[in-house]
Amino acid sequence: MKVALISHPDKIHQKPDFPPIGIAYLGAIAHKNGFETLLIDGGQTAVPDIIEELKRFSPDFIGVTCWTINRETVWELCAKIKLVAPDTFLALGGSHASLFPQHVFAKTHAAAVAVGEGEETFRELLEALAGNGDLKKVNGLVLRNADGSVFFTEKRQRIQDLDSIPFPYYEGFKGFDLNNYLGFPSLPRPTAPIISSRGCVFDCSYCSSVSFWGNCWRGRSAENILAEIEWLVKEMGARSIYFFDDNFTVKKERVIEVCEGIKRLGLDIKWACCSHVRLASPELLQKMHECGCVGIDYGVESGSNKILHQINKKQTRADIEKAFDAAHAAGINPRAYLMVGNTGETCETIDETIDLIGRINPKSSIGAQIVWLLPGTKDYQTAVANNYLTDEYWLNTGGVPYNLQEHSLKELSKLRERLMRGIAKKKGGLIPLLAFYMKKFYYRFPKLAVLRSYIPDIFK
Repeated sequence: MKVALISHPDKIHQKPDFPPIGIAYLGAIAHKNGFETLLIDGGQTAVPDIIEELKRFSPDFIGVTCWTINRETVWELCAKIKLVAPDTFLALGGSHASLFPQHVFAKTHAAAVAVGEGEETFRELLEALAGNGDLKKVNGLVLRNADGSVFFTEKRQRIQDLDSIPFPYYEGFKGFDLNNYLGFPSLPRPTAPIISSRGCVFDCSYCSSVSFWGNCWRGRSAENILAEIEWLVKEMGARSIYFFDDNFTVKKERVIEVCEGIKRLGLDIKWACCSHVRLASPELLQKMHECGCVGIDYGVESGSNKILHQINKKQTRADIEKAFDAAHAAGINPRAYLMVGNTGETCETIDETIDLIGRINPKSSIGAQIVWLLPGTKDYQTAVANNYLTDEYWLNTGGVPYNLQEHSLKELSKLRERLMRGIAKKKGGLIPLLAFYMKKFYYRFPKLAVLRSYIPDIFK
């Protein structure tokens, strides 16, 4: 049986930061179980080109990742798949499909939706299809019945042994080369992604991680992580690693084991990760830096304690300042995620954020995202409860809505500009201001997003 998997098809095609590791994991499952497997990076491949690839490969099974932000392109792709391969088994997965399987069936001819964590569900689904098994006995699926109704199979339990998942099957992408991806700023290219854990111990109001992975944290063993790093360096040519975990430093002992293993194996790599400001002690950061860590991303979000409490961030300004001071002291470059438009946002809270950024002096900032109402988040649930929007919104054409319950989009845009201008002025000089306005141009014309690699960061 031939299997084709397509990641997050998008209308905008540009050089991405990293390969789509999600379908590479699924591809590894299919390949390990003897299925001929083709992987297509939908972020780099236009819909007509995807269709041509499918026609050449002639798969028996097609799987498509559906995120909220790309759902309309998924509907378009599925309509074209129906024209060229109407009898091929089509299944969708991903966060949006998991939350709204009925919408998938309303918008596409898909036969099944895989809900939540997909590796075991995917393996059993392929085995059932190959052996004419009963799909209703495969846990974690929503199936379309012949009469148009839907059938929910038993809920899939989360994978407890993440070491059992094979390493990503990057060979499934035609002409795969890590050098075709932008990687992470300040890390030497090529950079490979690793997901060493799933889930988060926090429950921020704007984040959908808990709804997808559950309010728990599961980690791979240090030995398994080190084996993947060694494979990526020796077989894939990686010179650096970015850990895509929500919080890489949840388990301090595991981080130390990974660090010591990198040194023991003589792996000459640089790496970066994400963390929470309360989960990285000065001692741990020093150990990380000694073993190749050069960057760490923190979800700062706001400089206002009121806002931080409102979004259930479980951190304060003091926590943030302490974490950034520790990173600087260890020789690690900290970056700051920022948000604009959480409930209670005002000019005063924006000014508090500007003041905080001046104090913590991050190496760079990852934008200043106006808050979205993403399905699966507490913010979204509140908006639905307030009759601000309904689940049926996602059946219509439209992007992910901003949280406009307190401010208009124009007002939020002004608040965002106030923040970015304030930060640029605080850093001083002409280059930061020029970089700010160039980035405004890039955000307005997203097809030029690739230019971001050449735009000086406003914090340098």
